Amino acid sequence: MLGVGDRVPAASVWTAPHQRRSIQELVRDGRALFLFYLFDWSST
Repeated sequence: MLGVGDRVPAASVWTAPHQRRSIQELVRDGRALFLFYLFDWSST
């Protein structure tokens, strides 16, 4: 968990199939909550 004043890591996440965005871009306008789970777009 990042605290107030912590730097956002230089990383990117998949927001949709074939679409990546940087974490910095996603939190630019304020707070964000990221939940990660596997197989969202998978047939398994």
